[in-house]
Amino acid sequence: MRYVLSVVSKTEGNFNWQEAWGHLVVSPEAAAAQVRSGDLVSTSLPEPTAFLNALANRTDLEDVTVFVPAPRKGGAAIAQNKKLELRAPFLTQILREANAHAEVVPVRLEDWGRFSVRNPPRVACVQVGTPLPDGTVPPGSAIAGNDALVRRARRDNDLVFGLVNPVVPYIHGDSFHVKDFDALIHVPLKGSMPIFDQRSSPSDLDPFIGALDDLIPDGATVQSGVGGLTEVALSRLTHKKDLGIHTEVMCQGLMDLMKSGAATNRLKTVFPNKTVFTIALPETFDFLDDNADCHIVPAHVALNHQTIADNREMRCVNGALEIDLWGQANSEMINGVQHSGVGGALDFLRGCQMSDTATSIHLMPATAKGGSSSRIVPQIDVNAITATRYDVDVVVTEFGIAHLKDASIRQKAKRLISVAHPDHRAELEEAANRMVFGRN
Repeated sequence: MRYVLSVVSKTEGNFNWQEAWGHLVVSPEAAAAQVRSGDLVSTSLPEPTAFLNALANRTDLEDVTVFVPAPRKGGAAIAQNKKLELRAPFLTQILREANAHAEVVPVRLEDWGRFSVRNPPRVACVQVGTPLPDGTVPPGSAIAGNDALVRRARRDNDLVFGLVNPVVPYIHGDSFHVKDFDALIHVPLKGSMPIFDQRSSPSDLDPFIGALDDLIPDGATVQSGVGGLTEVALSRLTHKKDLGIHTEVMCQGLMDLMKSGAATNRLKTVFPNKTVFTIALPETFDFLDDNADCHIVPAHVALNHQTIADNREMRCVNGALEIDLWGQANSEMINGVQHSGVGGALDFLRGCQMSDTATSIHLMPATAKGGSSSRIVPQIDVNAITATRYDVDVVVTEFGIAHLKDASIRQKAKRLISVAHPDHRAELEEAANRMVFGRN
């Protein structure tokens, strides 16, 4: 899904960052030329596409590993160069469409920064916004774990490049400085927008909206996973009062809650009066530009488990691909094949478990494949379990709400069957009798 936006970088008058910091300006090709055989290269979210394309065009390298958090076209180009190895914690639609392979590295988003410290790259490249006259370099549309790539202690010969994207907004919160970079990459275009996976929601949203209305009280702090159902269902809670937002991704649904006046952040206990996030989606850019009510922070802050738990009446709303009768959730695998990644969902689930007032909510349609396949299944394959039976609090389908927290295994199975599609309940009951209830 592509979004076309105007240039919204905060400049003053006719300030030209390329003239002011001319000694730092390089091309994508010049930056990529600094990579040596045997290097570990790490990049940002969103990916610095022009740098990755330039690196992918090199044919003289051997044994180079490139870590790209959420690969897009640049990551796909890296994967198609047989002399480079692409590694990623999160797989994407563009990568699948390109039939490109990436080695999956299971890393929670909250841990991305520490991952970079444990596995220091010799060359790092992060996408950033347009530098300001005082030398401030806004992070652009995301910080995530980029702060560790820029600020970590460097060894001799380590390099950090900032790829300047003039299209991204100026977002209040954390930022860098030109002194943090060995060079700034100029791409002679107006800017390149990240392309995100397509997101869709069920045609009948009313049951999901009604369930969220029951589960999210006025004054609660909400988090939304990225997905059509969670975003759209949350966006309809415009009648709520004084909601707060503390999330991984600032998305359309949460922006709509702010615009409607339902989310004021007035009662927030962590970052009071501020919407807090670490990634912004393109559809929110105009709203976020120079908006003092919105604050971007690194992933290790936004997704810190204790910080999540400290929020007032935290409600974390995420999707799932399937949930089994034991109460385990799969959010990553389809038919045993890695489809996406955990992102920050697991961090929010764990944060909720540390609070007496928080609740994690999994929203999903009861079926897939036009109704022929149940998303509530007898048992998820072991390697596909994202959230354990200890993590999942509430499951919502169009057939109701299953409260799983503090329930016995038998109760979990019964409650999940009650919200499965009626066409699949007999099969699930038979499986439950065999697996859970101890009956033949």
